[in-house]
Amino acid sequence: MSIKKGFKSFFKKKKWVKWVIIVLIIAGVFFYLKSKGKDAADSIFTKEEVKLRDIKTFHSFTGTVEPVNSNEVMPEISGIKVKEVKVKEGDEVKEGDVLMTLDTYSIQKQIDQLKAQMKSSKDTNSLSVEQAKKSYDDLKESVDKGLNSSIQGAKNSMDSSFASLVSAQNAYNDEVKLNNEKLSDVIKNSIEQCDKAYDSVLNAQNALEQARVAENQAESDYNDASSDYDEAVSKFGEESAKKLKRSKEAAQNSLERAKLNTSSASQSLESAWDSYKFAKSGFEAAKMKEESGLTSLYNSLITAQTNYLNAVDSYNSAVLSVNQQLAGYKLSIRQAKVQGDQSLNNLQLKDLEKQLKDCTIKAPATGTITSLPAQKGTFTSSTASLCTITDFGEMKIVIKIGEYDIQGVNENDNVEILIDALGKKTYEGTIKHIDKTATVVNGVSFFKAEVSIKADQETRSGMSAEVKLVIDDLKNVVTVSSEAIQTDEDGSYFVNVYGKDGVSIEKKKITIGATDGSYTQVTSGLSEKDTVLVSNISDMTSGLTMGYSSDDNTTGDNNGTDKE
Repeated sequence: MSIKKGFKSFFKKKKWVKWVIIVLIIAGVFFYLKSKGKDAADSIFTKEEVKLRDIKTFHSFTGTVEPVNSNEVMPEISGIKVKEVKVKEGDEVKEGDVLMTLDTYSIQKQIDQLKAQMKSSKDTNSLSVEQAKKSYDDLKESVDKGLNSSIQGAKNSMDSSFASLVSAQNAYNDEVKLNNEKLSDVIKNSIEQCDKAYDSVLNAQNALEQARVAENQAESDYNDASSDYDEAVSKFGEESAKKLKRSKEAAQNSLERAKLNTSSASQSLESAWDSYKFAKSGFEAAKMKEESGLTSLYNSLITAQTNYLNAVDSYNSAVLSVNQQLAGYKLSIRQAKVQGDQSLNNLQLKDLEKQLKDCTIKAPATGTITSLPAQKGTFTSSTASLCTITDFGEMKIVIKIGEYDIQGVNENDNVEILIDALGKKTYEGTIKHIDKTATVVNGVSFFKAEVSIKADQETRSGMSAEVKLVIDDLKNVVTVSSEAIQTDEDGSYFVNVYGKDGVSIEKKKITIGATDGSYTQVTSGLSEKDTVLVSNISDMTSGLTMGYSSDDNTTGDNNGTDKE
């Protein structure tokens, strides 16, 4: 606290009656001195030489020494019995040391059961994949080599009906050449309509065949793309399989378009068949009116055409059925692979193996076991600590800084620390952290701060400590004892000195600076080796000397300034 502040507060606290008494006493002293001379002055005052001294002022805070790092060891798994405890309270441990082990029986049993289940599932699904693949390969080979009975029978029937059609066509053509009898316009027109309708059926049949081939290929492409995507998702996740997902979607769109084309071609074939049947019925009606050898041969030709078209349709149906059967086998292979996917089981196994590893409790940091609630036979809980590890190698002190003291106090400021229990042993420290938000208790605001301390083996947690933050550290400045300084009625400061006659007492105006309580800096009015007078009548002058009034309890300022 500054001298000015101390003296001003002094005036505010004194009552005027007391001042009257004090002034009368001092006046009496001066009159006494004036009448008795220098000998009397020497008996009342002590001469003090103005000297160069170091002045140090500081904020002072209190707190308790405590460790910076204290780790609560919490279990990763709950409901597991503690099998063995390898440490006791007070033991020094290093990071990674085994503290205790948990009973692994139930977890190991789950791991063994899951592995057995995974092996059985793998063997079963592997067999299912092989069976489905063999069925597909066998059927595909029989189709490729022309050995499939249903397709081959339908093909033979189609070849036979085609031969009959060729024979009927030739017989009809020969008769046309030889026949001189003119057919009626109705017969000619019906024959022409039948021929056109027949060609339309052949074209529609061919288009349907091409559409079915395209659909089969699109379906195969979609199945492959879908299988690739599902496999990538199971191994790498959806995020990594985005490109394959787009390929699958494109293949699905192609398949849907192919199915639409097949449906359209099938409808076109049905329409062509209906047209052919209508043309055929027209020919039958015309033939009844005009019977001849030529019409009989054409009738046979129509029958041969119908048989051939039916045979082609049966062949296409047989091929479609086989293709559907192949697609079914492909789907069976895919389903067997999906059922054999061990991704979820692998995740579960990985989690169980981690739980098994977590049954070995290791020290997360180096330090001392300061609490050990877990004992052999107890069960772990997610809310209960197994033990506490405290690192006493790095200590701290938490202090409270008043809201009016926070100005000038900064993080990384160096401080002195005194510990009473160690005979006021001094340590170096640093303010490491100051809260940005004040804490308010009973209307009083303060900021919590954390001070690091360069502790040694003697420093123990829980010791009370005083933290000093230097405000002023002045070297070789002009000083006098604080009790030599007095306050005038106008609030200015003065000291008593001998007058020029060496006998009388005079006031000498001064200005002051920092004070450590015992000594105060004089910034003007005095020089080194000057002599000032300090009153010996302490009872008379108490309340005039700075900071020692019975009504003024500020031996330092409110912000913690104290004498060194």
